[in-house]
Amino acid sequence: MHLSECLVLDASCLLNLYATGRLREIALAVGGQIEVADYVLEREAIYTWQTDSTGTREEAVPVDLTPLVEEGIIRVVRLEHSGEQETFVALAALVDDGEAATAALALHRGCAVATDDRKARRVFGEFMPDVPLVSTLDLMKLWADESQIHRDELRVAMDAMRHSASYAPSSRDPLFEWWASIMSSGE
Repeated sequence: MHLSECLVLDASCLLNLYATGRLREIALAVGGQIEVADYVLEREAIYTWQTDSTGTREEAVPVDLTPLVEEGIIRVVRLEHSGEQETFVALAALVDDGEAATAALALHRGCAVATDDRKARRVFGEFMPDVPLVSTLDLMKLWADESQIHRDELRVAMDAMRHSASYAPSSRDPLFEWWASIMSSGE
């Protein structure tokens, strides 16, 4: 998988990766600069869920990227110039505001976009075909491969995403079979 020197995470990917409890390791394995739009962090990616042993949601857990921001692993960025703002407005008519901000930043800063939203992926593919698109599973597979994560450890992280961020990949995802094989390996 080819990523540009930076990657902008939308809310769903950020929440999914955060829910693993391994965001720092995943970000380091991805390499390059990981960015999140301030809008996404302030208005959309606010919390994940703490669950009990049965997967029942117990309480909301606030997303806190402070240590990763302080280490320089993740940067919180905002739309700064008129080109970014104009792209945001054009895209916001087609997708939600967080995805629009994420894509506008990626387009103007030469970054890739991490999103799982099918509509957003379609719109971005049409509107900005040269911007690489990656998914949560792309990033999880990259982390697993680069860091040689054991299947059991990977399953625990993926299970945390499923319960704490309500993540389940579409059966159309190119990595769905990989996900399914990891998730079934502990049953």
